[in-house]
Amino acid sequence: MSKGFTTLETTRVLFEHPAVMFRLIERMDREETRYVLENDLVHSVLEYARDRKASDQERIRRAFSTDNLFRGGLVIDIDKVRGERRLVFQDALLGMMRACNTSLHQELTDARLRGFLVTLRDLRDQLPRTRFNDADPDYTELQDTLNEKVSQLIGMLRQNILRMQTISAELAQLSDDASRGDQAFTEFRQNLFERITTLYERHIKPTLVFLNRDARLADGANLFATLESIVAVLEYNHCQDAADQLFRSALSLNAMHRPIQTVAVEVDHFLRKTRRGMVQYNAMEQAFQSLRELLDETRTQDLRKTRLDGSAFVRQSGFLLGLKGHWRPKQYAFGQSASYYQLLHSELELRLSDQRRESEAPVLPSLEAGTRGQSMDVERIDTLFRWLDSLELRPTQDLVQTLNGRLEGFIEGYRFPDLLAAINRLSHKTLSHNPRPELQLVMTNRFRTLQGQGEEQYIYRKRRVERVPESAQTTQSETTDAD
Repeated sequence: MSKGFTTLETTRVLFEHPAVMFRLIERMDREETRYVLENDLVHSVLEYARDRKASDQERIRRAFSTDNLFRGGLVIDIDKVRGERRLVFQDALLGMMRACNTSLHQELTDARLRGFLVTLRDLRDQLPRTRFNDADPDYTELQDTLNEKVSQLIGMLRQNILRMQTISAELAQLSDDASRGDQAFTEFRQNLFERITTLYERHIKPTLVFLNRDARLADGANLFATLESIVAVLEYNHCQDAADQLFRSALSLNAMHRPIQTVAVEVDHFLRKTRRGMVQYNAMEQAFQSLRELLDETRTQDLRKTRLDGSAFVRQSGFLLGLKGHWRPKQYAFGQSASYYQLLHSELELRLSDQRRESEAPVLPSLEAGTRGQSMDVERIDTLFRWLDSLELRPTQDLVQTLNGRLEGFIEGYRFPDLLAAINRLSHKTLSHNPRPELQLVMTNRFRTLQGQGEEQYIYRKRRVERVPESAQTTQSETTDAD
């Protein structure tokens, strides 16, 4: 009989060769079991030690033997089901192995989180029955259990935050590898979609609800309400040190909500993008296959088929139906001439000037007031004219259209008769006394129609505001001085 290793020596060998345990833990997580088959353990050990020296192979086999692991307390139970022996490892050993490999961290599920919450509620109910004295063993045991459960919860949440923060990078790397390899893209996208959906629905969302201070649960108080009630009981019974420690733990748990929420937003964005991308890809793939079949028909020996017969494809897909009945969209691009940019700058300056003068825009008296009669119309026109006298104009191809937009957007109570009065006022000022000699009003023989409120229409003669040439401005200035 060979001499077995002690627990310390066995543990040292396990951590010197962690690949064996890593494989077993991955298998347990993949199959969602809490045990390891003895045959899988033996196979993993033999495969790992195959290329090593004979002395190392013997040492690894002795350390990983079932009897040695059970004798050292690293395997706590051995069960035989249907002729197979199932080994249940110590939770502390599995936890240490998971801590050494970030990819092995277990995501918190709703069931595990609810288990923590039920335990804390039970401790809260049992705590008032104690004497709140360190000499009372019931109180000290409850306090130790409470601190242990809260510490375990904080540690598991921190591990899951680290795991969640790396999942986006891992998914991006997997997506990049699949797009470059020979793997079927549609199959990979489907598997990736299922994986990210499971992660979001089963792990991230329950954790967010668990760490939400405002969450309302049907079976009782949430996590923070439970901790606050325990803190209140401890403070009431003058256990200030224990209350302060639990209060700091609650603050740590509250701070974990933000990084998990950030990861949830990133994963949700990736999930929506993946879903939309899959729909778009499937539609394009279907259309491509249909066109490919039409192309293959032209590659036969029949010389009459030299063009694709796409009439059936157009009717089925609906991509091109009615396309010839629409005008081609006009492209918009910046001009290259200096006058284009001058007009653009003039328009911007005019809009900014109107925005600055918006607070000074008058409120025209209502035309519906019938008690004052003609005096009301005079007051309305006078108010409009005072505002027009301070209005800044610019060169435009259609003064009526431009003036209608400016009056409608800045004057409260504006109507079509106000536009007619404004046009007459500007025409009269320009013809009799022009306050801006560099501009001139040009009347054309072209007519336009302006649509008003309801069924109102205004047919007007188009008027342009143009810049006066410098020579004409000089002549006009000399004539004014001579007069």
